[in-house]
Amino acid sequence: MAGLSGKPRHKSSAPWRQVAAPLAGDRSLRGLAALKRLKPEQREALQRRLEVREYRRAELIYQPGQEARSLYVVLAGVARLSIPSPNGRRRVLLNLLPAGEIFGHSALVEGGHPHVFEAAAYTDVCVGRIGADDFLEVLAGERAREVGEVISFVTERWITLVIRLARFLAQDLRARVASSLIEAARGFGVQDARGHVLSLRITQDALADLSAGSLRKVNAVLRRFEAEGLIGKEEGRIVLRQLGTLEELVLAS
Repeated sequence: MAGLSGKPRHKSSAPWRQVAAPLAGDRSLRGLAALKRLKPEQREALQRRLEVREYRRAELIYQPGQEARSLYVVLAGVARLSIPSPNGRRRVLLNLLPAGEIFGHSALVEGGHPHVFEAAAYTDVCVGRIGADDFLEVLAGERAREVGEVISFVTERWITLVIRLARFLAQDLRARVASSLIEAARGFGVQDARGHVLSLRITQDALADLSAGSLRKVNAVLRRFEAEGLIGKEEGRIVLRQLGTLEELVLAS
C-alpha cells in the first residue's frame, strides 16, 4: 500500500477479496452491523471501490503526520487508534475498532490534513481502504462536493477537540493548566510588550474546569506560575509573559 507506514503482510488480491463478515454465511458489507445504516446501493458501491489489505497484530496502518487521503473500514479483526503523549514516550489508547468501524477521518478535511492518530492492528486485521473523494461520492452522489465542505468543517473541529482530550489523559495538572492558558492565548490573546494579554476575562473557576482540576489545586498552580514569572495579572486580565516556556512545560510533561 503506497504511502503507508509499516509493511503489511498480505497476499496480492483483487480490489475486493471475499472476507467473512460476523453474520454466518454473509460475505459482504451487509454483514457488518455498523454499516447497516447505509443504503444497499451505497454498501455495494463502497464494496466495489475498497482496496483490501491484511495486517498482523501490532503492525502499523498509518502513523501521525502522514498525509491523509483515504478512509479505512475494518472488515475483520480489531484495529486500534492511539495518540502519542506530548513527550512522545508513550501512547494513549483512544479506541478499539471492531468490524464495520470507519476510521481515518482526517482525510475528510479539505485542502489536505495529516493523520493525527496512529492506527495499527490490535489483532490480526483485514482493512479496506477507499479514497476520500470516492467515499463522499458513494454517500452523496452529485452532491459530494457540497456535502464534503460541511463534513470537512465538522471533522476539523472534532479532531482538534479529540486531540485536546486525549493529550489531557497523559498530562499532570501543571501541564493541563499550561495547555489551557496556551489555548486561551491562541483564541483570545493580544500580544504586546507585556506578553500575551487575554482579551477575554477567564475566571479561575473556568480555568479549573478547562484543566480538569479542583479550584484549590488549579489556583495553587496559577500562583506558582505567577511566582515563576510565567504569567501575571493586569486590570483583572491574565497575561502570559512567557508563552514559549509554558509550551516547553507542556511538551515535557
